Amino acid sequence: MSEPTTPPPGVAAFLAPMRRVLTITGVGLTVLLPVGAVLGWALGGSEVGLGILLGLAIPAAFFGATVLTGVLAARLDNTRFVGVVVGSWLLKIIVLMVIMALVKDAEFFDRMAFFVSFVVGVAGWLAAEGIVVLRTRVPYVDVSGQKPLTSKDSDNVALVEDAAQGEARGV
Repeated sequence: MSEPTTPPPGVAAFLAPMRRVLTITGVGLTVLLPVGAVLGWALGGSEVGLGILLGLAIPAAFFGATVLTGVLAARLDNTRFVGVVVGSWLLKIIVLMVIMALVKDAEFFDRMAFFVSFVVGVAGWLAAEGIVVLRTRVPYVDVSGQKPLTSKDSDNVALVEDAAQGEARGV
């Protein structure tokens, strides 16, 4: 039987912000989707309510699928990871084009409400993702597997640091 393995440091540094993105956007959409649809329905009728519902649901589903695909594929090597994410992205673009072609002439939703809520959904998701990623602290070096420095090593480290500071100062 195989033992559970801990993810490599790079994977852990990727998973934490992506899970945070899913949590934040999930909570936001849990509030925004029903409130927006009900308000639209109450103020403009069923067409506006459905337009808002579709306009928020489509970007949520597509961005959520991208993040979820990245989280699920994170343990793969880089080449396979990129292939899975890009492949899922291309598949989602095709699905989006099919959905848009199917609802092109539909009259059960308001197009302006759909457009405005679609833009709000995309902007909101990208803002949440950008804020989470920008605030995430990612280590540059994994020092967990290194051996402790000896006095000889620490002297070399001090020389390298002094040289780097001199270069940074233009000396």
